[in-house]
Amino acid sequence: MTKLRPALAAVLMLIVPCAWTYEPPEADWNAIGLNAEKQSATYWLQRSPEVDKLLLQAATIQDGNRRLLASEPGMADWNTWPNRVPAAAIRQRIEALSKRPDTVLFKTVDTSISSEDIDAWLDNLDLANIQDADDRLFGMVVKRSALRRFPTDQRAFDSKGGIDIDRLQESAVFPGTPVAVLHESKDRKWLFIQSENYAAWVNADAVGLASRQVVMTHAQKQPRRIVTGSQIRTVFQPDSTQVSEQVLDMGSTLPLRTDWPLSKPVNGQGGLGAWIVDFPLRLDNGMLHFKPVLIARSADTSEAPLAASRGNLIRQSFKFIGERYGWGHDYNGRDCSGFVSETYRSLGILLPRNTGEQQRMGTYGRIAFTPEMTRVQRLEKIRRLRIGDLVFIPGHVMLVIGQDSHGPWVIHDSQNSGVVIGGQFHRLPTNGVAVTPLLAMSSSPEKSYIEAITAVQRIFPEGG
Repeated sequence: MTKLRPALAAVLMLIVPCAWTYEPPEADWNAIGLNAEKQSATYWLQRSPEVDKLLLQAATIQDGNRRLLASEPGMADWNTWPNRVPAAAIRQRIEALSKRPDTVLFKTVDTSISSEDIDAWLDNLDLANIQDADDRLFGMVVKRSALRRFPTDQRAFDSKGGIDIDRLQESAVFPGTPVAVLHESKDRKWLFIQSENYAAWVNADAVGLASRQVVMTHAQKQPRRIVTGSQIRTVFQPDSTQVSEQVLDMGSTLPLRTDWPLSKPVNGQGGLGAWIVDFPLRLDNGMLHFKPVLIARSADTSEAPLAASRGNLIRQSFKFIGERYGWGHDYNGRDCSGFVSETYRSLGILLPRNTGEQQRMGTYGRIAFTPEMTRVQRLEKIRRLRIGDLVFIPGHVMLVIGQDSHGPWVIHDSQNSGVVIGGQFHRLPTNGVAVTPLLAMSSSPEKSYIEAITAVQRIFPEGG
C-alpha cells in the first residue's frame, strides 16, 4: 500500500488543480434590471411619452446646424469656407494632428513601432512643400475610407497584441462627402483633407478631385435619398467594383435621378425595383466623375431626414444594437461619438465628431457637472434626464432612452463596461452597442459613472 502512495499523490496533483479552479459566481443582473427585454427598441418605445411628437421643426434644426458649424473650429461650413487657405494655416492643422507619439506603440505582438518608422511618417508629411489651397482643388469621397493621424496604413496599438484601438485611426468619411483638399503627402498616396466635421489624412484613391463649384453642386443637388439604416450597400454590379456593393452609413446622402427612362437599364439591371442615384467615382487621372447606381428600394432609406421625435431617435439608435465597437469607425463600424453623431444625423441634426467637442458645444442645452458637486446634487440632475440627452464621462458619450425603477437607461457603443451590484464591482463585456442602467455603471471599483459625468447635452428642447 505504501508503494502506491507516491503514484497516487502524483495523480492527485494533476487532478486537484482542475477541480479547484475558481470560477467567480455569475452576477445577479436582475438586481440592476439588466435583461434581454431591455435590449429591444419596443420596450422603450412603449414607455416613451408622446413617442412620435415632433420636437424640432426642420427650420429650427437648420438654424442649429448653422450655429454649430459657425462655432466649432474643427467643423467646416462650406457656405462660409474661405476661397483661399494659407499654407501656414494648413501646416498648423497638420502639426496639431500629426504629432510624434510620446508613448511606445506596437504593430504586432512582438514588434514595436520603431523611431525609424515614425521618422518616415513625419517625413511623408512633406511640410516643407505645403502651398496655399483654393477653390480649384476640392473633392468628393468615392468609398468608405479611414481618416488617419499620419499618411500611413500602419496600424499601431498601445499594447502587444492589441487589436481594438489603432492609435493612428481618427475617423472615417463616406461616399458623397464633399472635402477640401489641403495638401498631398510626399509619396503622393495620401491627401490631407477637411470634411464637414474632421481634418485628417485619407488615401488619395478614396477622393475624386474637382473644383469647389462642381463638388458643391453635386452635394446640394435635389431630390436626394438619405440612408436611415445603420448601413446599406449599393446593388451588386459584376463589371464595376467602384460602385458594386459600396457601403453607405446612416446619414449618408446621394442625389436621386428622376429623369431616367424606365426602359433603360442601369449597369445591366432594370431600375423598377430600385432608386437610381448619382454615385461619385475617381477616374484613372484622379478626377471626379459620376455614374448612375442602384440602391434597392428594400434598403433602409428616406427622401429626407426623419422627423425629430423621441420615437425616431430610439428606433434609429437601436439599428446599431449589437454592432461591434470600432474606434474611429474602424472595423466597418463606429465608436461612441460616431454612434450618437450618426443617429442624430439621420434626423438632420449635426454633431461634432469627437466626445470632447460634443460635450463642450454651446448650440444646445448644455448641463454642466462640476467636480465640486456632491453625489446628492449629481443624482438630482440625473433623475431629470430625458430621452435624447447625451451623457458624457471622460472619453465616452451615452444616449438616454428612458427611465424605470432602476433610474435612467442609456444605449451606447463602448469598448469596456462595468457595473456595481450589491457593492461588488463586475466586469460587463461589451465591445459594442448595448443598453445599460446608468446608475449601476462604473469604470472601476473605485469610480462610478455618477461621479465621472462631466456634462449632459440636451438636444431636444426643454418644452418638448
